[in-house]
Amino acid sequence: MSRGFKSTRESPVLSAESKMKITFQDIGWKSKVAQKRATFSISINKLIIIGNCIQKGQTLFSYLAKDKNNRSIIITYLDGKEK
Repeated sequence: MSRGFKSTRESPVLSAESKMKITFQDIGWKSKVAQKRATFSISINKLIIIGNCIQKGQTLFSYLAKDKNNRSIIITYLDGKEK
């Protein structure tokens, strides 16, 4: 049983011109994967939480993606809206 969410939007195959452009900011952090019973989690830096006015219990949407080097990445929208 999965407790994650499934996006209701289809993911079309995108051309190189229409792909999302991602720019990295000047902050990064290392997270450890934690497990509590059947749930795995990762942490978000406190500065990110405060700087983006995220409240405890707020829903964030994350998506699994691949970068240009075919490495798996997670994209998380911090505004509480789906992509």
